[in-house]
Amino acid sequence: MSGIPQEFSLELTALPRDQVKDALRGLLHSIFFHRLLINVYPRELRVLHTSISVTDSKEVETLIEEKIIEFLHNTSPAQVKQGKLALFFYEKRLKKNWFQFTKSEEFVCWEQWNITLNLVQPPQSEQEKSKSSKSVENQFTQCLMKILKIVNDYKEHIPSITTTEGNPFPYQIAIHSQTESWNSMIKRMLVTDAPTIAGSSYPIAPSSSNPSSRPSSIKSDKM
Repeated sequence: MSGIPQEFSLELTALPRDQVKDALRGLLHSIFFHRLLINVYPRELRVLHTSISVTDSKEVETLIEEKIIEFLHNTSPAQVKQGKLALFFYEKRLKKNWFQFTKSEEFVCWEQWNITLNLVQPPQSEQEKSKSSKSVENQFTQCLMKILKIVNDYKEHIPSITTTEGNPFPYQIAIHSQTESWNSMIKRMLVTDAPTIAGSSYPIAPSSSNPSSRPSSIKSDKM
């Protein structure tokens, strides 16, 4: 397995600002449902006229809500037409020490999800609202189906689970700000701001014996 993470991207266009919360909440919860490789109790989340399966992890829910607030803050100026964020999953590996005989460990990113939201002001007329809602709901459903296809098609890069204590793969969400380039943010999250070994405790339930085959449900009013 190389040091380059597997990368996936999702995008929504012409998303009214008043629907950003629901869109981000649904997409992030859907990704975590498949990539939080521990035993969870699935529950249902209803967003944008679609029901999706999500985990019961309070840690995940709190993180998502915090990052949604940060995303809204960073994209609040009307001139900001696009918002981006990235979700990273890390694994623990032996660190290469070329000039030392001692072994140490570090966290390396094995999967990265990029989410891009192209923003517009909320529509005013009822006709515009109806047209916009249909477009957003269709795009949202397509993104959910894309997530499902990705997690079913791409499994070879998932690291082996070597512990039964807590979450084996730490995660982080980074919100792109207007003061830093996207590439700089990604590099920072992969290198300097990766989780540290000392701060890697995630008190969640024991891992599943076959986490990559977790069932999913996506129920749309149109399906």
